[in-house]
Amino acid sequence: MEISLIDTAIILLIASIVGYYVYLRYKEEKRKKEKSLIPTLKYYKQKFYREKDEYTQRAEKFKNKMEEYKNKIQQIKGGIKDYQWEADEKKILKTLKGTDFEWTFSVMFEILGYKVSQPPVYKDHNIDYIITLPTGKNVCIDFIDHQQAKKIDKDYIQQLLKGKDKYQCEGVWVITNGQIPEETKKFGLEKEVVFFGKEEILFFFPSIRIVEDYYEYTTKFHNYELLHKEMTDEIIRRQTWIKEVEEKLEKAYKKVERKKLGK
Repeated sequence: MEISLIDTAIILLIASIVGYYVYLRYKEEKRKKEKSLIPTLKYYKQKFYREKDEYTQRAEKFKNKMEEYKNKIQQIKGGIKDYQWEADEKKILKTLKGTDFEWTFSVMFEILGYKVSQPPVYKDHNIDYIITLPTGKNVCIDFIDHQQAKKIDKDYIQQLLKGKDKYQCEGVWVITNGQIPEETKKFGLEKEVVFFGKEEILFFFPSIRIVEDYYEYTTKFHNYELLHKEMTDEIIRRQTWIKEVEEKLEKAYKKVERKKLGK
């Protein structure tokens, strides 16, 4: 079927009309967009400023909470003598085992102001932690609970001494809530291995309640620290967005001014 010249002309006419209509719609939408650009940018500028103020207030609130718990942590460290052992805490001490025993007293050393670190190799030569004394010298620490204390013998102590030499420690402290035979203790002391049994723990260390309070306050401090950082990040984002909006507003005002001047 052949298309006549008249049909072709009609098709072209329709296409031209549709094309022109599309063009007019495009121009109208562009005009509306340009007309609403400045009010829209102003709206977002106000919105971002408002949100920035809200996040700033929250950040200040969380900062105050951080300061509150920081002071409580300092009060704990400054009031160590107030944490005397009570009867129920002594019972808990006797039953502590494994990682709970290690964690409790590693945190205890941290509270007491020692720098606490772990050897690169887990339980290398039976060494659990290395603490740094105020003198700057290191001491190797072995935590061994009441269930494992029976395995401490001369060979065990020899392993501790190898760890002491490897990590260049001044001595070795064995912290245990179990029973160590007197003969083993004597052999260890001759080799600069000091034993802290239940009685020594009760005498030299504050009660385990201090660890509970310290953990509670440090956890809350770090939680508020994270929240404060989130608010700070949101403030920075709003500052960036405000700057971008202000730059777009400046360009929009200049464009309007040029149109008024016929440029």
